[in-house]
Amino acid sequence: MGVISAAADAAVAIFSLTIAVAAPLLDAQSVLPHSIFPAPLLDLKRWYAAEFGDYFVARPPGFFRGLVWLELAFHWPLAVATLYSLLTRRRWASTTCLMSGVSTLTSMSAILGEMFASGKATPKLLQMYGPFAVFAIIAILRGLCSCSPRPTTSSSLGPSARKKRA
Repeated sequence: MGVISAAADAAVAIFSLTIAVAAPLLDAQSVLPHSIFPAPLLDLKRWYAAEFGDYFVARPPGFFRGLVWLELAFHWPLAVATLYSLLTRRRWASTTCLMSGVSTLTSMSAILGEMFASGKATPKLLQMYGPFAVFAIIAILRGLCSCSPRPTTSSSLGPSARKKRA
């Protein structure tokens, strides 16, 4: 069980690192003025949209812009907190993993639903977005199945666990 837990932690950490880097540098270009981004980042976004046929990034529809705002305001700080909690083995890592996974899976449901319904999704584009849905499910499972083998001490159990003196 320890190997599975470590693999889930590694997958969620990679996912969180990707969000922590990509959200402010690439995704934000869909909603913020282009003048605040350096030319290499603008070129990277244009290359990505052309290479993968990502019509959401090339010409973002209104719902996608809303999801990007959600990502910048909520999911990006949560990804940073999740990454920190996993790397420092904080007790609340399962909570941030669960929140991050649910938020991402909700967004991916809307995006993938539109891709399949529109018929515009290329296999290459699905290969880009698909892993985010998989990582979201792993993060949810990691959050629900907190398998950290932390021993409980009498001080963490509260005042009712203290020994009474006679």
